[in-house]
Amino acid sequence: MKAAREDRLESSKVSGGFPVRHALLVLAIIAVGVVLWQTMREQSAEEVVPVTVAVEAVAIQPPPLPPAEDIPPRPEPIAEQAPGAAVEQAPALPSLADSDAMAREQLSAAGVGPELDRLEQQQNLVAQGAALVDSFSRGLVLRKLLPIDPPKQAFSALEEDGKMLMDPAGYARYDGYAEAIATLNTGALVNNFHTMRPLYEEAYGQLGLNPEDFDNAVIRVLDRILATPEIEEPIALTRKSVMYQYADPQLEQLAPIQKQLLRMGPANIRRIKEQARKLRAGLLNP
Repeated sequence: MKAAREDRLESSKVSGGFPVRHALLVLAIIAVGVVLWQTMREQSAEEVVPVTVAVEAVAIQPPPLPPAEDIPPRPEPIAEQAPGAAVEQAPALPSLADSDAMAREQLSAAGVGPELDRLEQQQNLVAQGAALVDSFSRGLVLRKLLPIDPPKQAFSALEEDGKMLMDPAGYARYDGYAEAIATLNTGALVNNFHTMRPLYEEAYGQLGLNPEDFDNAVIRVLDRILATPEIEEPIALTRKSVMYQYADPQLEQLAPIQKQLLRMGPANIRRIKEQARKLRAGLLNP
């Protein structure tokens, strides 16, 4: 009996016993490989033109800033002078590029202590000050622009009744910073603002911001400080990887500058708040 055609294809062999259908498959693979290799050679000999893909820019809107009061200009003093005497003119401000010497004089007049000495050693003090005010007003802390050494002692936490707590003993690490801020002459700081206001506004404008909003940013910084809660009891923490977080979601959602203040402890926060109140009142009531 003759075999059916399908049976012959299944059982027919070439020399060596390799099935015909497998041989056809190998030939097909080799043929495809030759075509691909030849195509690749042709493409490599040609100039490769990169394809530019148009990507639509997505504008990320920053969160709206809270409102803040305007700082009124300081009224010009009325000086009594003899008839016909020349009117004394206020000394001209230096250019922004040459303002470091005046800025250092202003900081010295405010009584900058050892903890803040490195501020005076910086360059472009007015420009850096404007950038810091902007970041603080948004609740951020730009540590690269804040030349202050961190506390020498490491942050510590303790466990009580199965809870992780911020160690109140660690608040003392920030006593020196709170002392340096508490002893600043707020009257001199107010004078500094009014004297150098045009330079600060110019530097603020160079950041791409509205120069007229600089005074609002200053008040916003003080308002954020004053809004920081004062918590007497040890603050509960959680740990995420190697970082600590506040267990209370409301505390964890505070602005970074406020969360940093919490680490200083309630006594230090109160000292800093007292200075913020004096400075705010002096700026708004020249």
